[in-house]
Amino acid sequence: MTPQGHEDLADTQPPTTTSFHQSGPNGVQAYKYSVHLHGDYVHPLPIDDLDSAYQASEDGRFVDPREPSCLPDAAKVLEEHGVVVLCSPAGSGRRTAAVRLLRRAAAPQGLALFDLEPEWSKPGTKCLPTWSATGYVLDLSDLPDEPPTRFGQDLVHHGLTLREQGSFLVVLATPGDWQGQWADATGNITVQLESPSARPLVEGELMAHGHSDRVSWLMDEKLSPIWVTDPPAREASRLAGLLGTATGREQLKEIVDRFGDWHTKVETLLNKRGGVDGGPSLLSTRVTVWAGALLDGGRQGSLVRASDDLLASLGQARGPADVLADATSSRRLKAAEIVPVGDRAYHDRSCKGLPAAILRHLWDEFPTQHDLLTKWAIGVAANRSVPEDDARLASEALLHLAVRRHDRNVLDALAKELTGPRRALAVEVLTKAATDAELGRYVRDRLLQWAESNKPERIDLVVDICGGPWGLQQTALALTRLGKAAGGMAFAAEKLVDAFRTLVRQDPGLVGKTVVQWLAKHGAEASDKTRQHALGSFLAIVSSDEGTDLVLASAHDTDSRECFVRAWQALLSTNDAVDAVLCQLTQWQVRFENDADHSDAVIALLAEVFAPPRLRLRLDRLLVGEGAVVRPFWRDILGHAMRLYDDQKAPEA
Repeated sequence: MTPQGHEDLADTQPPTTTSFHQSGPNGVQAYKYSVHLHGDYVHPLPIDDLDSAYQASEDGRFVDPREPSCLPDAAKVLEEHGVVVLCSPAGSGRRTAAVRLLRRAAAPQGLALFDLEPEWSKPGTKCLPTWSATGYVLDLSDLPDEPPTRFGQDLVHHGLTLREQGSFLVVLATPGDWQGQWADATGNITVQLESPSARPLVEGELMAHGHSDRVSWLMDEKLSPIWVTDPPAREASRLAGLLGTATGREQLKEIVDRFGDWHTKVETLLNKRGGVDGGPSLLSTRVTVWAGALLDGGRQGSLVRASDDLLASLGQARGPADVLADATSSRRLKAAEIVPVGDRAYHDRSCKGLPAAILRHLWDEFPTQHDLLTKWAIGVAANRSVPEDDARLASEALLHLAVRRHDRNVLDALAKELTGPRRALAVEVLTKAATDAELGRYVRDRLLQWAESNKPERIDLVVDICGGPWGLQQTALALTRLGKAAGGMAFAAEKLVDAFRTLVRQDPGLVGKTVVQWLAKHGAEASDKTRQHALGSFLAIVSSDEGTDLVLASAHDTDSRECFVRAWQALLSTNDAVDAVLCQLTQWQVRFENDADHSDAVIALLAEVFAPPRLRLRLDRLLVGEGAVVRPFWRDILGHAMRLYDDQKAPEA
């Protein structure tokens, strides 16, 4: 079922689609999106009443921005232009404000609401949908590349097109990214959005989550410093969460300290007088504090090694004589208030979140040293002399740091530096990051770029992530990236086969329709790389038992069967693919030659593949086994292929 007004996508969207349903004021409607292999496109993802921003936008719960005029101004721009850019830092409540704007801009019957997940080489408006009676949210934060010069102007024109359809678009942007010549054209549709005041937001969140008994706590003087600083929406929500998990009001001081990232305690740890009576220097103590935060719960030996590595990075001599003349490891740990437990070491475990707070403090207080600190921290995780479980502690600490600080450079460095045996850690970290509410889109964009790169390590990383938990969760997006990765890998590479097998098990219908779409559109293209994307994906799918079953089931459809036959024929005509194809076909022989239920269907299908005489030289390698023995399975296929070719030629005669 195609919603009214959505028919204009028919000319731009391939026929293969995945359906989902949106329940809203217009009733239940089915929306479809395609799994593309090439070209710019957008996935529309429904925003429903289970969405946290939708819930927070409800009357009685929504808290207006601090500047009372900015939301009415945005509503006026949206009504006039069909598009508004909310320019505000991440964590300011801008997505909730966007949903609120779209719900209030709706006609009496309401709008269907969608987030737009772009998959593009560069931002552009041609792939943005223009459905009627629809509200869209497009987050353009963390753009990996600068948009084309015309993008701002095109965005204004796109808004007018939407307005004619009774639809609206809210763009989310950050002040640091939304600047330059292309952004200047959006001056009339850009609104600087303020965050809501923290106190009413915390009160509303407590009420919404069933903690009305704790609203009175907000009057406590221990919280007064927080209200003075008036933190942004994301931090206010975090405070509400901390208050919600407290067992009693007596924990307020601990909650305030934890919310403030244990600032006083961290400053105390870092500013002890050093170098007294054989004790460590101030710098040595600080480095131990930081290393302990990176490896909290790790082995003492790993922690000491990490602290020595940082000292060396800072130009401190760490030869044997220097190390032996320094304070002992025990005194260094004691000065840093790190407690040994067996062979492990921990910061004060009564201060929940202290290690992560120490790392954030390090990055916040020394902004000019980010490159050095990132290189050091990732070097600890990448160091093969560090046990893997300790390295995992470091990589996860860096992930939490990157997410909390919205630090793209740390994520990129993790992908670049965690290679070889430690690539598994990069896979784990980036899998988690790909689903993060704010950094996730940036990571998914990166996976798309890496899939098309010429760097085998990056392509392998993409395949591992797409064939893992993230691929199971977002199969359509993973399929696109796997398809692109196939263009940079050997045909039927084991890693690629395994990844496609995982997605076939998860959603065989989607994978089956997708591969037919790709073969129909790209299987015969002249571009070698584009062609290999489609053909490599097909061969990887059909090289597993699960993929084989999928292809055989789909081959009952005439159009699908024709795509498969042409794909095999194209692969058999591609020198780099021949060995892999013959290996795959040999697997089919082993599996099906004695299978009474399926052998006839398989023989008929492969006879179509080998019907052209030019391909029978490839068949010769399969036909004759050891000792010049003719294999009956392939003899039958050859006989069928010859008769089929004669039948095809007969009408011409």
